[in-house]
Amino acid sequence: MLLAIETSSLVSSVALLHDNTLRAELTVQAKLTHSEQLMPHIEDMLKKSFVDKHTIDSIAVSEGPGSFTGLRIGLAAAKGMAFAWNVPIVGVGTPESLAWNFFGSAHLICTLIDAQKGNVYASLYEWQQGTLQVVRPIWIAPLTEVLDDLESYGRSVLFAGDGALLGRSTIEEKNESFRLAPPTMVIPRAGSVALAGAAKLAAGEVDDCMTLTPSYKRRSEAEVLWEKRHGGKAPL
Repeated sequence: MLLAIETSSLVSSVALLHDNTLRAELTVQAKLTHSEQLMPHIEDMLKKSFVDKHTIDSIAVSEGPGSFTGLRIGLAAAKGMAFAWNVPIVGVGTPESLAWNFFGSAHLICTLIDAQKGNVYASLYEWQQGTLQVVRPIWIAPLTEVLDDLESYGRSVLFAGDGALLGRSTIEEKNESFRLAPPTMVIPRAGSVALAGAAKLAAGEVDDCMTLTPSYKRRSEAEVLWEKRHGGKAPL
């Protein structure tokens, strides 16, 4: 039984995957913080799906990029449980898990994650014979520049991620072949983290719960301000 955790955005999502069956998934978009929601959601999901925590034999967790606070909470919880239960853990990049929302799609898949200050973390994927291929790895740029680059591919593109939701009108007005994914697929979901994590574990990819850290891709505002005030690199 694999437990999956997704806290990279405002979406709080947890899931259970067993023998290629999504046993349960709880996905909520509310105003509560992940520190308030995550553990109660896991407890509620286990209870309602009649799953004992001792049957969980692996954990997959979204590692970012995304919300600095959300990622810290999700990783801390996942690592703590992996250590306590002595089970393997694997981190899944948020763009990759978003691309798993579109398993088997014939479209190009562009994941956009809000990077603040008018920028997005963009990644481009496509599915080929049941295998997810990275067309272009993550890069950071203004949304308008990303859309200009995508037009050169001359293909239909599906967009997902909170950066896509924020830029909905810009995306839809840019090109008639650009489409925002439907509400059930545009957001990061633990069910997709579970699928991507299971694939990694099957390939022998396992992370160390003591050293697994969020993939921020940029420094937080707190770190930037600390360096301006004190000089030098901010302490971890």
